[in-house]
Amino acid sequence: MSFDDERIEDEEIQQAVDWRHYGDHDQSTSPDLEGKDILAIFIASIQTIFLPLVILAIFMFVIGILFGTFF
Repeated sequence: MSFDDERIEDEEIQQAVDWRHYGDHDQSTSPDLEGKDILAIFIASIQTIFLPLVILAIFMFVIGILFGTFF
């Protein structure tokens, strides 16, 4: 495949999608969020922030049990 073939293929893809539909909205306004959207964002943020801490706490607990048992 030559560079010309890739360029022609890219142009065909660009023409197949009407990108004006995606770029013609005002991005300065925030979308209206429902309660379930806010709840989903909150749960996702908790999972992202606290999952490493929970894994670390479990790991420290297991290490503590092992040290308490064998030493």
